[in-house]
Amino acid sequence: MKTSSISSLTIQNAMRLTIGDAQKQMSDAQKEVTTGKYADVGTALGATTSNAVDLTSDSLRLQSLISTNAIVNTRLDASQSALNQIASSAEKIQQTLVGLGNSYESITLSSAKKSVNDALDMFVSAANTSVNGEYLFSGVNTDVKPMSDYNAVDSAGNPSAAKTAFRNAFFGAFGMTPENPAVSTITPTAMTNFLNNTLEPMFTGTDWNTNWSAASNDTMTSRISKTETVQSSTSANSNGFRYLGLVSVVGSEMLAGSYSAETRTAMVAKAVEYSGKAVSGVNEDRTKLGLSQQRVKEANTSLGAQKDIIDTQLGNLTGVDAYEASTRLNNLKSLIETSYTLTSRLQKLSLVNYL
Repeated sequence: MKTSSISSLTIQNAMRLTIGDAQKQMSDAQKEVTTGKYADVGTALGATTSNAVDLTSDSLRLQSLISTNAIVNTRLDASQSALNQIASSAEKIQQTLVGLGNSYESITLSSAKKSVNDALDMFVSAANTSVNGEYLFSGVNTDVKPMSDYNAVDSAGNPSAAKTAFRNAFFGAFGMTPENPAVSTITPTAMTNFLNNTLEPMFTGTDWNTNWSAASNDTMTSRISKTETVQSSTSANSNGFRYLGLVSVVGSEMLAGSYSAETRTAMVAKAVEYSGKAVSGVNEDRTKLGLSQQRVKEANTSLGAQKDIIDTQLGNLTGVDAYEASTRLNNLKSLIETSYTLTSRLQKLSLVNYL
């Protein structure tokens, strides 16, 4: 009978290979215990790996839409907040005008003019609201400030284009400025004609875009699902903004002038009419964005349900038994510890000690 010897070096090398393989398996097992999925999906699933890839892609796409919708919600919430301020401005002007009644005392008119001016400033400020560096009411021109400040002056002391346009129009119609005491000669018919045929078209037509607004008529739209898009903001060119600008100018520029009682009554009546159109126009914008918010909410509910179904299918396909993976991890730890112990003992073997 012939026997062959096995050197201690061979045994040490075998232990080293065992430890290396066990360490790799332990790393995979730790990953599976942590994630609950196969460490190497391709190796575990083989030919069905493509199913896992497709499901993962679908899940990521749905998550991307949900994340995008969060941005859309932020934009809509900020737009609604700004529109609430603008609606408050319109309602304040309307209440101020209606509250005048037949009282046209100078103190009352001056107070009303100041209230209108304050509301105009709040309106312009809210209209220029931006979120994440994008103006909310610029339409698709999100990098452009939508509204000019009516009461602003440039470095040379010149008034805004909007104020200049109004002054020129008033002077062209009556041959005087609004502060001239001679405005008392303006008849109710002449005032109504000026408001209807000269001033109002300056706000409802293209002059609005020239003097007041740099916004685009095309509003921002956002995709909220595979098949749905919603309006995610409104434009400073909407009717509510236009008529609020119109009634603000009437109130701030003309209200306190030296008009006859009849002419002032005709002017205030038209201003109240404009304020009503401003309030209804802004509320219409708020309603549209409110509907968009509801659609985003419903889309998120649907997307979340779809993602849950896909994630469940993906989990069933790529998931591991956490208990089995944990048990395997513990066994591998014991194997490595045993291998280290044997390697240490082998390294201590010596012929000198034997002799």
